[in-house]
Amino acid sequence: MQRAFQENGVEITIEQWRILFYLWKEDGINQQELAKRSKKEKSTMTRQLDTLEKKGLLIRRCLDEDKRNKQIFLTKQGKALENKALSIANTITELSENGIAPDELAQFKQVLHKIIENLE
Repeated sequence: MQRAFQENGVEITIEQWRILFYLWKEDGINQQELAKRSKKEKSTMTRQLDTLEKKGLLIRRCLDEDKRNKQIFLTKQGKALENKALSIANTITELSENGIAPDELAQFKQVLHKIIENLE
């Protein structure tokens, strides 16, 4: 997917994609919840958000006097990237699932989710 992003002029990494994906679903989520959902350490999340902010894709705003508690909002540029990035991701997903029977795919996803639960 990283290569497909680059080939189509979407200048984000897979790690940045994951963060943007959650913001496209719920813009304005706070930084701690975003780290939890994307399964990122706080320090890693901060670095990724710094990079995305420098790219002009998001902004951070303090919720109150606690400067550690910040909400993350997409910019117009970040919102505009959604359709193109999701289209690329959907194409890659379709390619990866090609030739796999629906019941096999469902079983694979079920086992994969169980593995993830076990590791958490």
